[in-house]
Amino acid sequence: MIETKFIQQLEESFNSKDYSLFTRRSLDLTNDYQLPENLVGEIFELRKNYLSIIDVNPGEQEGINGAASQLLAKIKMQDASLSNSQNINSDIVFKAQDITKQFHSGRNPFKLHPISFELKLGEITGVVGENGNGKTTLLRIVSGQLSTDIGAIEFPALGNFSNNWYRAKNKFAFIPQRIPKWHGTLLENLLFFATIHGITGEQNLKQIDYILFRLGLDKFRDLTWNQISSGYRMRFELAKMLLWRPHLLILDEPLANLDINAQQLFMQDLKFFAQSQSNPISIILSSQQLHEIERIADNIIFIRQGKTIYNGKQINFGIDRAVNNYEVAGSFTLQQLQSCLSEAAGYKIEDAGTAFIISCGIDVKWFDVLSIIQKSGLELNYYRDISQSTRQLFHKDI
Repeated sequence: MIETKFIQQLEESFNSKDYSLFTRRSLDLTNDYQLPENLVGEIFELRKNYLSIIDVNPGEQEGINGAASQLLAKIKMQDASLSNSQNINSDIVFKAQDITKQFHSGRNPFKLHPISFELKLGEITGVVGENGNGKTTLLRIVSGQLSTDIGAIEFPALGNFSNNWYRAKNKFAFIPQRIPKWHGTLLENLLFFATIHGITGEQNLKQIDYILFRLGLDKFRDLTWNQISSGYRMRFELAKMLLWRPHLLILDEPLANLDINAQQLFMQDLKFFAQSQSNPISIILSSQQLHEIERIADNIIFIRQGKTIYNGKQINFGIDRAVNNYEVAGSFTLQQLQSCLSEAAGYKIEDAGTAFIISCGIDVKWFDVLSIIQKSGLELNYYRDISQSTRQLFHKDI
């Protein structure tokens, strides 16, 4: 049976007329479940129609409503089984125990202090912190590009080969921040990459069609490096890696060259790919887009000057806090905000550059703070509750 949550996602996206999400998740069904060929063809056709409509006239999306409704009804009637999944011995694909790395050369020697963590199938781990603090160093260690000075690394998912780096690297995919230039067309590169990972014949073409339409890259299949933007190059790299279904996907600053809409779409897709029903993967990524990372991450690693400040479940950060923290901005100065909150006991205000961080008692809720600011007449244009966000670590000494 198709998972109930999957059907609910399709229903919600259809009812909200989010045909982008509806067609993307429908395509995911073809990858996760064994569906009749005629139904697979209808799903691909609907996705093609959607992509052609938004290219020419985005305002005409409702033209596919009828076809989407019929497709949803057919999907809900399916008694489908999962596609063949990979034989994996453990859901832990990478396990690090007290690993360290030190660089002695240069004017600014750097050390990544001992850190231990596990990367599991179906989970996303976000590595956050300011630039030059060790995020890329950690990701390069995970990818096998850097060795550790001290500590142990294992790959439990490989069973009897849990200590075999060669086997592990064949299951790991790494996308660096600076993508190496490739030659030939996008399609030629995908064909080659699928082939060297053992995907040949008809399956090769099916996998490529799926990933091209899934990521909205079909219209670029015959283009070269110089003919596509940096944002689409990142999506192409993602397509190239997802083709062969790695156990672990490592991404260094993947959002750097994407606009806000592309960022949200990219992160949403990462969550879906990580939680694939038949072939879940583990994802670890770094980014300066903290709120986007926290929205999808299961785990957070916060690094400052090579030291791990937080390493755990995202939902557990700040759970034992003694204060609440709210980030605000608007047409007012620090002095005006201080004056506004002067009569409220126990409030502390920090200037964080582009916004102010208000610290207050654990019993003070967001609507209490907003009420005081609004009554004072100050013009507020931004607000965020960061009580359980690592955002506050960027501006506090611990």
